[in-house]
Amino acid sequence: MKIIFKIARAELRHLFYSPIAWVVIVLFFVITGMGFVSSLKELARIQEVSMENSAGFEGFFDGLTLKLFMSSIGNALSYFYLFIPLLTMGTISREHNTGTMKLLFSSPLRVRELVLGKYFGLLVFNFILLCSIGLLLLTGALSIKDADYPIYLSSLLGFFLLSNTYLAIGMFISSLTQYQIMAGIITYLVFAILGMADKFGQQYDLVRDLTYFLSLSGRVDFMILGLITSRNVCYYLLIIAMFIGFTMIKLRSLQESKKWTVSFTRYSVLSAIILFAGYFTSRPGAVAYWDVTRHNDNTIDSTTQAVLRELDGSPVTVTLYTNLLDKKVREGLPENRNKYLWGFWENYLRFYPNMKFRFEYYYKLDDNSFFKEMYPGRTVEQMVDLQVRTHGLKRSLFQSRQEIEKKIDLSDEPAKLLMELEYKGRKTILRTFTDNRNIWPTQMNVAGAIRKLVRDSIPRIVFSTGHFERSPWKYGEREYAMHTAYKEAGKALVNTGVKVDSISLMEKVPLPGSDVLVIADPKSALSAIEQERVMDFLNRGGNALLYAEPGKQEILNPLLNRIGVNIEPGVLMNFNINTSPVDVRNELNTAGNAMAREEEMQRHFLKKKRSAAGLFNSAAELSWKEIDGFTITPVSVFEGNQKVWRENGYLGLDSALATFSDAEGDVMKDGYPMALKLSRTVNGKEQRIVVAGDADFMSLKNHSGFTIGVGFYSWLMNNEYPVYRTVHFKTDKFLTIGRKTGNLLWNVYVYILPAILLLTGLILVIRRSRK
Repeated sequence: MKIIFKIARAELRHLFYSPIAWVVIVLFFVITGMGFVSSLKELARIQEVSMENSAGFEGFFDGLTLKLFMSSIGNALSYFYLFIPLLTMGTISREHNTGTMKLLFSSPLRVRELVLGKYFGLLVFNFILLCSIGLLLLTGALSIKDADYPIYLSSLLGFFLLSNTYLAIGMFISSLTQYQIMAGIITYLVFAILGMADKFGQQYDLVRDLTYFLSLSGRVDFMILGLITSRNVCYYLLIIAMFIGFTMIKLRSLQESKKWTVSFTRYSVLSAIILFAGYFTSRPGAVAYWDVTRHNDNTIDSTTQAVLRELDGSPVTVTLYTNLLDKKVREGLPENRNKYLWGFWENYLRFYPNMKFRFEYYYKLDDNSFFKEMYPGRTVEQMVDLQVRTHGLKRSLFQSRQEIEKKIDLSDEPAKLLMELEYKGRKTILRTFTDNRNIWPTQMNVAGAIRKLVRDSIPRIVFSTGHFERSPWKYGEREYAMHTAYKEAGKALVNTGVKVDSISLMEKVPLPGSDVLVIADPKSALSAIEQERVMDFLNRGGNALLYAEPGKQEILNPLLNRIGVNIEPGVLMNFNINTSPVDVRNELNTAGNAMAREEEMQRHFLKKKRSAAGLFNSAAELSWKEIDGFTITPVSVFEGNQKVWRENGYLGLDSALATFSDAEGDVMKDGYPMALKLSRTVNGKEQRIVVAGDADFMSLKNHSGFTIGVGFYSWLMNNEYPVYRTVHFKTDKFLTIGRKTGNLLWNVYVYILPAILLLTGLILVIRRSRK
């Protein structure tokens, strides 16, 4: 060990007396410092201006811990590999050029001591080099109020492992040639190849897994985001061990006069051991995870984890069906399979590793497919041939529509990328969505699909028909399909584990239990039989949602009056010269926000200034009287003032400005309830009913509930569906410095400290040359 330390010290001394090493230190510090301080200075300027112009400035939307470093540290990563060859190109080749290698071989020094000593010397120098990044992270920690400190340590660990991997590779390349410049050039090429390794041969299973393991790109990104995994740490350690081992094998081959097959065998055995170890350290169930972020931002939510625990350990088979005639086909092709498995499913494999993956490829043309415009006049088979050539695929990989439908019924599914989950004989569809920035399903979608597999009873949202109600199947601006049954919308109920159905009240009514009856703005009166059937459903404890509209009070009042609710005559007015007076944007009150876990509802309790809101058009006021054991609570009350009233007279929106008229029976109050929740106990079970004085706020035109979302439906399903994620407020939203401090830091990191480093290097190099 003493010999290793002596060699490390000699290597470190050589580096510090080398002009190239000091150039690397200064350039790296200046470039990273400029990237960091420019971001810091700009954020300080924005915060100062915002606070000067807005007393209610609530800080930056995203947490500053990551916001400040993602751009600057990301840029540092993109050019970091450029500096390493300058340090390693002479590590071994220098000994050949100076003739000291023969002396070293003739001494009792062992090859492993020589290699480890030189590598440890490089490692110490690398640690000093990375202190510049540590200094920047420390500055950021002191400049951000309530910074998420563990992320800094995770980022430094990632940089340290990556740079040490670069050093091991560079040292091995240096042992292959006596020419330092050649060693540097080859090292650049190897880094480039390893950085792009996962782009080659991805259509072949064996090649894809091998190149994915060897690829250097992307692994450190997880650590910068605050997620440390044993898979990535082991990867770097194994690659380091492999190239240090390669260096030892190379130097030993120079000492020995043996056939090349001996060295080749050693390389092969070591490579096999490393690949074998890498395979087993990356298997699901063998990977350890440490999410160091304050709110576990890199981990699926505890609610999703609870859903996964409903599985009993039996295998879940996931089959990805990729349609060649889909705009997003590339995401499902073999070239992106590792991205699909490790980028999407790893989050769930972490908590349920017993998942098996299968892949099916087919072609099916939708009636509204853009391929018809892209390839006008072409047959489906001709389109397939063109797509196959475009993506460089085999034609035999893809099954026809008839062949694939022998395996799965896709007749009611959009011809897009989708997955089928199978568990203990049950199957369900998990869809992808083009309306998301990331096409893959969200945690809410995955949790809903899994509950379909494990639960015997799935809730149904049942819409009444026969009176021209709002439809869960239509996509018009007044209709409800977008938030109920539209399969291509990620937040639609049908994609969160809920069944959507419709029913004629003249034929039957849904059964109380998991079913929720929805009567959405009927245009004609319900018959006596239909009213009795609805009341029978309610009297037996069924949950219901009733959407009313002003001008049609007489349609639902006969039914609502029997549960203590009345739709008042007239329409709510909100005088505003810029908008229609019947347009009302209203927030839920505290009781309304407590109904579900929609994002804005959660935010209300984290920060009282926020609240879920809906965009109401022509809303009616509701009144109530508690009868038959019901507890009735308003959940959306429009606050009254001199510009708000209930209009009971003639309303001509296209002729003149609406005005309050006492003579016409207009009513002005302090508040106007627009939505109510009702509850009571029936047969030992809580019954829940929601009545809304407007149906437009859930329409496509009004953004399907806006930030209320499907919160009312969730409450009616006892908040078991959808499975919402927990919302956390970022606390690192303010800087502790202003513009002046930002400018001072710029001068320190870009001019003063680099000048000190440069001067120190010059003094050392000059003194060394004089000696």
